[in-house]
Amino acid sequence: MSLDDQIADFLAKADGRPPRSRLEPYAELIRELRQRRWSYREIAVALRERFSVPTGPSTINDFVRVRARQPQREPLPAAHALEPPEQSPTRRKRRFHLEM
Repeated sequence: MSLDDQIADFLAKADGRPPRSRLEPYAELIRELRQRRWSYREIAVALRERFSVPTGPSTINDFVRVRARQPQREPLPAAHALEPPEQSPTRRKRRFHLEM
């Protein structure tokens, strides 16, 4: 059995893991409270007092930020990538002026 076959066999038998964040069950609540302009500190207090979830404002901030990321954009077509950028023929930008 080759290494590739062993890896494929292992992945086929490996079961999925539950979500890593303890805030995952409260994702909809957090999103709704953020839309109502609650601060991260207020959300953390509410989760601690009402749901006994020990968390802090920075944890909620990270949780929201990770889930707010935009999906990856599609790459430009190959023809687009080959076109040189437009530059003014009369003036070139120079980053360094090394006159000696």
